[in-house]
Amino acid sequence: MKQKIHKFFRRGEVIGAFLILFVVFGLYSIKLMGTNPYVVTTMDIGTFTADGKLSHVGVFENNTLYGESAAMADYPLPITREIRMVYEYHSIPGLKMGNYTLRVKASYYVVKGTEEVLLWNETMFEERGVLKNGSFSSEYSLDLVALDNRSALISRELGLRRLRRRITITASVTGRGKLAGKTFGEDFVHTSTLMKDSNAGLYYFIDPEKTENRHFRETSTLRAKADVFGISSDVQNARSGTGLIALFAFLPLVGYLYAGRKSRDDMGKLRPYIVRGAPENVDRRVYLRDRNDLEKAFNLLDKPIMTYLDGDEEVYVIVDDGVAYEYRTPLPGAKRRAN
Repeated sequence: MKQKIHKFFRRGEVIGAFLILFVVFGLYSIKLMGTNPYVVTTMDIGTFTADGKLSHVGVFENNTLYGESAAMADYPLPITREIRMVYEYHSIPGLKMGNYTLRVKASYYVVKGTEEVLLWNETMFEERGVLKNGSFSSEYSLDLVALDNRSALISRELGLRRLRRRITITASVTGRGKLAGKTFGEDFVHTSTLMKDSNAGLYYFIDPEKTENRHFRETSTLRAKADVFGISSDVQNARSGTGLIALFAFLPLVGYLYAGRKSRDDMGKLRPYIVRGAPENVDRRVYLRDRNDLEKAFNLLDKPIMTYLDGDEEVYVIVDDGVAYEYRTPLPGAKRRAN
């Protein structure tokens, strides 16, 4: 049975089949080694929008051009006496709960080189409240005549003629909302500035509108799939399976190469001096332990080495004056016997 199995595995077509299996599954295994076993998918689940807007209308002294009031981007400084402001905030989807603060503040400063030096701050208006359906609206009228009088008073108090003034309108919203079943926090701050340009003779607002969009995404991680000859499985399992098959296909190839290698000739150096034949007229025999002893005897006696078969042993012998120096080695498959 062993001989039949050995003969089967030494057939050329069998070795070729194992070689093909090793190459194919080895390449699959190498390819899968560089494949990520997991697939990360990111999906947009919604967008939250927060929008703040400062609307304004100027109230003028008697004039024949603009009438009593008008909404403009720039207001002429000499005729504008009041600016009525409305701040509106709303969110989509509406925040479930939240609070807001609207504050109008006057800041007085001077410019030192390129640096602003703040000398005085005062709050002119402040309103706090609770959001309704994620929104709020607040109104305030800015009396520019009273504001100029206040600025003149502070300038005299400080003794500074070049004192400058800045009006800031700041809206702050904090709250919590829900989008696609997920709760999130909102922290919205919007600052708009009313500028007075004496050289141009105009009032105008900087950043009267602000919109923030927050995109919410959901990330999921799944096991990646691999298809090997129509069989689908996880990349990790496919990687292990193809590697094992390649390994099992490689083992018979190693055995074939090992079995097919040329056997080492222990008598390589002595082979040119070996002749076939059995000695005659031997009076005494001396048994050598190994090939090295045979080589030493050959070098000392300088006689040819005869070889013949004796049962399951191959005998190498050197005869000198009736003395036979023998080295016996078992034939392949035979058990070694002590000399």
